[in-house]
Amino acid sequence: MLSWQSNFPVLGKTSRIMRIRKNRTPVVAAFSSPHIHQRSLRYAVLGAGFAGLSVAWHLLEPSPIELHVRVDVLDEIGIGGGASGVAGGLLHLYSPKVKLLWLAAKCWEETLRLLSIAETNNGVLNQNSNVFVARRKGILRPVVSLKNMSVMSDNAQNSLASCRIRSIDEDAARSLVPNIALPSNLAFYMPDAVNIHHQVYLEALYLACETLAKETSSVGLGEKEINFHISLN
Repeated sequence: MLSWQSNFPVLGKTSRIMRIRKNRTPVVAAFSSPHIHQRSLRYAVLGAGFAGLSVAWHLLEPSPIELHVRVDVLDEIGIGGGASGVAGGLLHLYSPKVKLLWLAAKCWEETLRLLSIAETNNGVLNQNSNVFVARRKGILRPVVSLKNMSVMSDNAQNSLASCRIRSIDEDAARSLVPNIALPSNLAFYMPDAVNIHHQVYLEALYLACETLAKETSSVGLGEKEINFHISLN
């Protein structure tokens, strides 16, 4: 269990807690008090992975310029040190049976926007290296089970234009992955799908949060701030 010494004001009904994905981290606690600033909010985000840093960005980005906002991100390991740190990094919109996921279009658009933001800041973070945030060469998914072939083929017909799915045979697949074998002579190719370097992406997104906080503080009446803390067991 994460523990952290905090001086957040406790003000009964003025404090609120929002849980993400049915009691899974990150947890966001927000506190508002006239004793801190005329208009101020302080948030604690538990978890510095994909969800946590996305939440941190979206707490900072839309806040009014006159509002004082402080976001404290807490993680017991570090940025990208938990489950996000071992993710495969395959980014697309589809289930294992290439069925379009819930709210796929909206999530895809916003995810690509965050990816672009991270890539911009990765140039600042890794000026003298070729470290990439994402590779845009698509993802190939071979059909390994004849049982699900017809279902997958039907699902592929409903792909989004922004993340297409193409059915290809073994010869076409080998032009993408030399010497690949397709037992059923069928694979689904997603040319718009992305492979993310999770650690680089998360570090760059956190830097983007810091940059956003500094830039908005310099032009507004309210101060924006983000801090990272290693939380203890």
